[in-house]
Amino acid sequence: MSIWMDHLVIAWVTVAYGLGAVLVTYRQLRGHGEPSILGWWLVALGFFTHLVAMSSTLMAHHGAVAFDLKVSLEFVSLAVALLYLVSCRIPGVEAPIVGIVVLPMLALSVLASRVLPQAHRSELLTVTHPILIAHLVMSLLAYGLLTIAAIFALMDAFQDHALKSKHLGRLFHLLPALYRLETTLYHMVEVGFALLTFSIISGGIYSWQQHGTLFAFNHKVIFTWATWISLATLFVGRYYWGWRGVKGAKFILSGYLFLVLAFFGVKWVRGYIL
Repeated sequence: MSIWMDHLVIAWVTVAYGLGAVLVTYRQLRGHGEPSILGWWLVALGFFTHLVAMSSTLMAHHGAVAFDLKVSLEFVSLAVALLYLVSCRIPGVEAPIVGIVVLPMLALSVLASRVLPQAHRSELLTVTHPILIAHLVMSLLAYGLLTIAAIFALMDAFQDHALKSKHLGRLFHLLPALYRLETTLYHMVEVGFALLTFSIISGGIYSWQQHGTLFAFNHKVIFTWATWISLATLFVGRYYWGWRGVKGAKFILSGYLFLVLAFFGVKWVRGYIL
């Protein structure tokens, strides 16, 4: 793909996500819980355009890819966009409201993948091994689900605090009912935790096959395990002591912060600082 075609694709994807965000936000502020059909299709077209472009690049390089911060932003944005699109079509899932935050994030992520300077250090991988592919797919889907869940967790904590303090404002009434929001939130966290667990297992198997050790002792692995422990602690506390609201949100957000450090923080330090 030529440099100008690449810029054109990224510009279209950024605009599609941006316009989708405007339409979804307008509809939500008008009190409509259903997703904007036009907004959904704009996001879908942006996603498929980006997916085809990324797939073409991978095939042209025979699966070889330098996993620096810029490429990670592209892969993660694809995962989050896919999960948002699917979630919006599942009845009973309160996904459209998170589009107010998710879609601008996607537009900025895609734009940043081209605006950021080239990293002076990156990890070159050839994505052809089945276990490595499974590991990457599950890792990206886990990150995507936990990204959406983190936004739900903030909404959940806000509603819980507003009810306890009896300071209900316009934003409170725009959000879904607390019970429905929490049901969606913890379903997403459970699935995200399962995907994260499988990604850790598949990563361990791949590491054993390639290097003779289950887990490399590095910052990425440590932060990933910190995410897993945070979410596992949440499930234990929720089962035995009924943790929810602000307390539950703290564990979800802390786990998500560790995951952000594992996906992006480590690559930022390696690519631009060290």
